[in-house]
Amino acid sequence: MILGIEQKKGDSKHLDGRVIVYALIDIDPSDLTAMKHPIGSMIHNGLLVAQGNFKEQSSLKDFLKSEMGVNLEEGLGEGLAELLERMDGIESALDPQKLKERLENMGEMEEFIPTPAKIVPFHSEEEILDQEGDIFFIGSFKNIGNAVLGVNALPIIYQASFREQEHQKVRNEIELLISQIERNETVTPTISTPEVNVEEKLLKEFIPNLLYSRKEPLAFEPAEKLFRSFMSGYPYGEDIEDVISLLRKPDELSTLDYKLLELYAKKIAAVIKEDFSAADNYNRQIQQLRGK
Repeated sequence: MILGIEQKKGDSKHLDGRVIVYALIDIDPSDLTAMKHPIGSMIHNGLLVAQGNFKEQSSLKDFLKSEMGVNLEEGLGEGLAELLERMDGIESALDPQKLKERLENMGEMEEFIPTPAKIVPFHSEEEILDQEGDIFFIGSFKNIGNAVLGVNALPIIYQASFREQEHQKVRNEIELLISQIERNETVTPTISTPEVNVEEKLLKEFIPNLLYSRKEPLAFEPAEKLFRSFMSGYPYGEDIEDVISLLRKPDELSTLDYKLLELYAKKIAAVIKEDFSAADNYNRQIQQLRGK
């Protein structure tokens, strides 16, 4: 235990990304009932609980979209209007135009802005411990304000550790890929190896690895080299280049892009099996989707 904080569930060396932090409020129930502040309604059976999901929410924008339904990416003006509408009285306290400008410039500082946790009502410790993720108990408080500070502060430290672990995981994967290439090793045989299920290898290993490495620029080149090595000997080089081109798109891939990747995998597998009728069929579908 550090500072009276006890991890009730999870492994601090392998953080889950989902966290619950709770405190026990040691005050007379009648004093709690008399509270006019909204936080009083969030305390049940003396428990104050904050919950964060840093596995799915990696920024303030993600939090606003997931928890408040406010999308600041698609039509910032409309998203801002929704946000202001939900914040009682904020219009009179802030200049909406200045707030909009700050939100538009948030991208430059996004890495330094913690993703919020939210106060969630739970009725018992058993109910809390039944939840998935990492769970921390920060102690008993007689002052509600101090408890609020505690349950909101720990998720910030938690997400810093979680993001660092995720970053290190990616770095380790990059180093492994690079070392394999430097030693001229490949993770799998080539596409021509008879026992290899080409479609499965492409759809369950190489394409997912390339999709994942899009998030980390240094990882994409080693993953691309492994993919090209696997594809060595494939007679239609334009298919390889089309797949790489789709995966190098700077924007998020669309449903159409994912369908094209699937069709390319099926076509490549059919070519290797010398099932040219099926390969032609997949090729026609590809051309139709690409508008050719």
